[in-house]
Order: sequence, then structure tokens, then C-alpha cells
Amino acid sequence: MKDRLENFIKSHRADFDDLEPRSDTWSKIQKELRQEDKKKDYIWLWKAAAVVFLCISIGLAVERSINTGVDEIAETNQSQKSRSAELKQVEGYYTQLISQKRSEIKSVIDKKGLVDVELLKDMEQLDNMYSKLKKDLKRNQNDERLINAMIQNLQLRVEILNKQLRILERISKHEEDEKISV
Repeated sequence: MKDRLENFIKSHRADFDDLEPRSDTWSKIQKELRQEDKKKDYIWLWKAAAVVFLCISIGLAVERSINTGVDEIAETNQSQKSRSAELKQVEGYYTQLISQKRSEIKSVIDKKGLVDVELLKDMEQLDNMYSKLKKDLKRNQNDERLINAMIQNLQLRVEILNKQLRILERISKHEEDEKISV
């Protein structure tokens, strides 16, 4: 079948060539071809713009992540410094308070000639625990649990000393009441 069609076209070629298109048809075709060429010119421009946009976006994302990392490090260092300063301030307050309470207890004990071995053992244990916590904090500087444990240790020592002072005051008051009644 293909051969018959081909033979027919070859034998009647002159019949097909008798019609020519209008002159404006070729000009329209040429205009359309030029527009397609212009479209192709714009396509590469759009591709270039997309590549530039992609590169700028990646660059900004990388810069932002680097700056965020630097900012986080700076914030971490700042927060560590502020925590360290706060801890030193709290530690100084409680240490001064503990020293004051100890001197009050010592003066009462010296006046009355009393010796409280249990209190001394408890205070020594708390001092040792606090020293261990301080050593651990040097190794793990950001550990909130250690900082809280240190503060709780200091608070516990102040509480024990306050209770001991009240006990000693009651003993002193009781002895004075006995002297008065005798």
C-alpha cells in the first residue's frame, strides 16, 4: 500500500504543484518563526534568572545558618558567664550567711561549754558534698542539676545551722530559767 501511494504521488506531482500559497502566508509563517526565536531568547534569560535566584537563596541560607551558629555560641558563652556570675553571687551570699551562723553557734557553744559532735559531722559531710559538686561543675559547666544541687546544699546548711541555733537558744533559756528558779 505504501508503494502504491508513493507511486501515485510521483506520477501526479505536477497536479499537486499547481497551487501556490498566498504571499502573505509566507510572511505570517516568518513572523511566527521570529516570535518563537524571541521566546527561545527569553527562555534562556528565565533559566539564568532561576539559577541566579537559586544561588542567592543558597548563599543566604548558608550565611544565616553560620550566623545563627555564631550567635548561639555567643549566647551560650554569655549565658554561661551570667550563670557563673549568678552562682558566685549566690554562693557568696550563702557562704557569708553560713560563716555568720557558725560563728554564732561557736560563741554560744563556747559560752555554755557544750560540744555537738553530730552537728560537726553533718556540717563536714555537707562541706564534702559541696566540694564534690564544685568539682563536677568544673567538668560539666552547663548542668543545671549540679547548680541546683549546689544551691540546695547551701540552703540545707543554713537551715541546719538555724535549727541548731534555735536548739542552743532553747537550752540557754532553759538553763537560765533553772538558775532563776533555784
